[in-house]
Amino acid sequence: MKRDYHNNTWLNENVWEKYGKGDEIGAAKEINAASVLAAISMIKEGKVYDLETERFKGMPVWPGHTGFELLAYASPKGRQNMADSNIDASVNWYKEGEWLSEPTNAAEYHMGLNTEMMSTSMHIGTHMDALCHFSTGDDNHWYNGFSGDAHCTNFGPTRCDITSTPPMVMRGVLLDMAGYKGVASLPNNYIVTAEDCEGCAKWEGVELKPGDAVMVRLGDDWPNNACGDAGLGVSAARYLVEEGGAILVGDDMACIDGFNADGSTSIPNHPQPVHHYLLIQQGVHILEFVQLDELARDKVYEFCFICNVSKVRGATGMFVRPIAII
Repeated sequence: MKRDYHNNTWLNENVWEKYGKGDEIGAAKEINAASVLAAISMIKEGKVYDLETERFKGMPVWPGHTGFELLAYASPKGRQNMADSNIDASVNWYKEGEWLSEPTNAAEYHMGLNTEMMSTSMHIGTHMDALCHFSTGDDNHWYNGFSGDAHCTNFGPTRCDITSTPPMVMRGVLLDMAGYKGVASLPNNYIVTAEDCEGCAKWEGVELKPGDAVMVRLGDDWPNNACGDAGLGVSAARYLVEEGGAILVGDDMACIDGFNADGSTSIPNHPQPVHHYLLIQQGVHILEFVQLDELARDKVYEFCFICNVSKVRGATGMFVRPIAII
């Protein structure tokens, strides 16, 4: 290990100048044509691992976020039963003369449709944190000095929202921390250290390289222990970024920060230092609730990693469906 990652020097260090004034992409700027081709060249078998959770009513949710609601907006019979009502024709599609009534919708076809509406947080299930997700300081600033005081509206942040996140194709590395420790899941309240990350990589025989997406498996056994308090300490995050060169870091829990039994984190009196360090200081996106059990089962520690987000303006996070391909 090249340096001590347990001190607080990171609070006064950031990479904002490296990527330029006004940059909203952060460390993902390191992705380029050469790195994408190198990642794709890792594909030998064509086997795809789906790293996303399902989302459903009653699913595990970090306590700071809203729950998940998926509500039926329309059903075939429900629409048909509106035909003789005074409900407006713009939604009353079976009313005489509208597009699902005869003769436009002939009896032999009898077309109908199901639709729905969803109400939930973007930080639920497998998701990516945008660089604007956490703020710090009296001006509530985030990555590259953009601030809540200057750049938040009633419709979300205007800088570093999830639309700033580029498509990600890169080398992926799994650090199976639970496997390294010889347990199905790390004990609740276990906080992963820099030394743990170094030891796990050596145990797997994997070398961390600049530009990696590093996924840390704590062994969540989704959905049974997905909101446990095991997670990363800031020394682990620093090791992965400053020594390993990671530009994307994720784990399989609801919150990447680890918590002690008394609710404290790896830095006394800091509520979530890993989020602070990765998102704000380093411009490194975070993935949470990543499903890593199948990779660990097959001892797949290196792979082509692909992850994309939907572009929702003003969103501070977004559902993702990351995949690993070997």
